[in-house]
Amino acid sequence: MRNYCIALLLFFTALYSCKKHDTGNPINIDFTASSFELKAGDSITFKDISTGTVSNWSWEFEGGAPANSNLSGPVVTYKIPGVYNVTLKLRNADNEVILTKEKMITVGYNNVTARAGIFKKIIMQNEAVHFKDSSDGLPTKWKWEFEQVANGKILVSEDQNPQMNFKDTGYYNLKLIASNPTYSDTLILPMAFYIVDPYILVADFTSDIKSVYEGQTVRFSDQSLGLATDWEWKLQSGSDIFKTTDKNPAIKFDKAGLYAVTLTVKNGLTSHTKTIQNYLKVIPAGALVGYFPFDFSATDKGPLNMATAERGKISFTNVQRSGNEAAVSTFDGSAGIVVTDNSSFNFGSGDFTVSVWVQTSSSLRMMLWQESGKNGSRDNQTWLRLNSSTTQYTAFNTEDENGGSFIGVAEAGNLANGKWNHLVAIRSGLQTKIYLNGSLLAERTSTTGIKNVSNAGNFKIGMQEGTGGFNNYFIGQLDDLIIYKRALTEAEVKMLYKL
Repeated sequence: MRNYCIALLLFFTALYSCKKHDTGNPINIDFTASSFELKAGDSITFKDISTGTVSNWSWEFEGGAPANSNLSGPVVTYKIPGVYNVTLKLRNADNEVILTKEKMITVGYNNVTARAGIFKKIIMQNEAVHFKDSSDGLPTKWKWEFEQVANGKILVSEDQNPQMNFKDTGYYNLKLIASNPTYSDTLILPMAFYIVDPYILVADFTSDIKSVYEGQTVRFSDQSLGLATDWEWKLQSGSDIFKTTDKNPAIKFDKAGLYAVTLTVKNGLTSHTKTIQNYLKVIPAGALVGYFPFDFSATDKGPLNMATAERGKISFTNVQRSGNEAAVSTFDGSAGIVVTDNSSFNFGSGDFTVSVWVQTSSSLRMMLWQESGKNGSRDNQTWLRLNSSTTQYTAFNTEDENGGSFIGVAEAGNLANGKWNHLVAIRSGLQTKIYLNGSLLAERTSTTGIKNVSNAGNFKIGMQEGTGGFNNYFIGQLDDLIIYKRALTEAEVKMLYKL
């Protein structure tokens, strides 16, 4: 009886085990990918297409990133060319299955884009120079060529990141051919770097601006040839001297004057000095409202930065003026500049000064500048005009509804000589004055009161505005038109003439 019970127990145990296996969750494993061939650096998406209930995924991607994943549909990036296996392990409560697909993914080389990094652009003779390959597309071979521009001599390296020494001085062209088994690309950099003799230094410099008013900052830039390690700057106008050892200094100028700039560059072996006289012009800033240096534009560089518009075509060029190189404006007799009306700019009944450099050979009636006045005679206005008549070669007028206060200068005011002349018109209370080249040319005291010379009209440069439109266009060149809402002293006028 006991043996019978044991046998019966074993029978039911076996029967239960068979029932559990038969009702399990078998998995038929399989997977695929969005692509089987790709280029290095590209990504693909894997997809589990197994049948059956799956509760856990475990992927292994040979050569891929990530190398493992527990997602059902992972995205994998392949960065290195080659042929790679993929393995997937699936599990549920009853089963675990594994499938490896050998050589499933083929990763090819990508297009090559040759790129090179140069750590220095100015290099000492025989100095060790490092060049860095930064090409895209996984190149496996490199050919660097360094050609001396003057003599055509070529140095070659097949290192990925070569270190070179150059004996011949001068500019070098750089050529890099980067390739892999499938693709190739060539980079050419003309005059990529310069080899200098350490015993040769040539000082040179530039600045962001050459004409400023007091209180402005000028940024200087060292442009010296050679490898300098020390810099000494000196900027001098009379007894006013600025010094700095910065390579590229920014200097604020608080005193008007014409500044000479000197730069001395040094290294441990040699030095060199360059001086440019009258390099920088700084004008007085007190009551300054308009500054037109005509440095290749009609822009107002004064503190108000007034809106301007060119009417017609005005050209700009470098010329020699009073022994100095200057950018000036050229008017062809059909163009002018309109400065938009602004209450801060208007003269009204107050004192004012307008200074301008003039060069002309024309004897035609021409307006240098005009404030307001578009409504003609007895309109609020003031202006400076040339060649109105033989008794009015230079004429300065202030006017309102009560009439004008007019200065006309005969032969002494005839400026049609092709030379540069400095004209300054000043109103101080009832008195008006004209200065020519630093000296008083004429003056007058108004007998009909102080004139209110401004209204809603615009300020014009190089032309006159009246009831019939624009006329009396200027022919010649203008430079440094400066406007103050105060009367300059004679000393200040002479200083402007010397700038």
